[in-house]
Amino acid sequence: MTDAEYHDYLSALVRRHFRGWRAHRYGPGGGEAELSHSIETLSYVARLSKAVADREHNIEKNEQLLCTVLADDLRKASYLGGFFGIMHHTGLLAALDEQPRLVFKNLRRSAIPPEDAQLLARCGVEDPEAEITILIAYCRLELDENRCRLSQLDGDAQSALTQAADKLERFVSETSTSNSSTARSRPTKKLFTGVGRILAGAVTGAGNLLLATGSVVAPNPAIAYGVIGSTALAIGSIFQGIGDIRGE
Repeated sequence: MTDAEYHDYLSALVRRHFRGWRAHRYGPGGGEAELSHSIETLSYVARLSKAVADREHNIEKNEQLLCTVLADDLRKASYLGGFFGIMHHTGLLAALDEQPRLVFKNLRRSAIPPEDAQLLARCGVEDPEAEITILIAYCRLELDENRCRLSQLDGDAQSALTQAADKLERFVSETSTSNSSTARSRPTKKLFTGVGRILAGAVTGAGNLLLATGSVVAPNPAIAYGVIGSTALAIGSIFQGIGDIRGE
């Protein structure tokens, strides 16, 4: 597919599936308010995860406290459910599920809105363009009809974050009792990367839903194909984050 052909295809998916949320269970402004709150909360937890990762080799009482706070925040990640609920009710998950191979195998930078880089930066990603390049490659190489279990994604993401919280709490318990920073359950960099990717994926997806409906994070009219392009990138980030945590 050329860029133009791919953009036209994504725009057609938006026209067929995207419904907005006002026609569903959210009252006037309710969807926007829920998404805005999710963006703030998820961005904060993603930055906290990065802060803990940066200090993982200097575990003292303050760092143990950070791990405890992060684990607690990850266990409260029910706010992910609101994000996935809106993705379902707006029709975006159905749009991706129609032909996931076409969407993911052809994903490219020109289909990703510039706001995605800004949203990734809010999550503590130091080089958003590098992360977008990595995620596009992951989507093109790894995601197809057999691997895109979109109906299970909410539960899989919640389960992965719970697994990360378990690991953090086990580490804090070991270091507290042994007074040593060499506990066997030390969380790896990959675990923190996975947490960050799940949360950043939800942030970029939520942010571009706001753009798509005119409640704009940064003043820029939403382009139809960018709604699906950004959603695909967000889903790819979440899938890769789940894999990072499960495989660390």
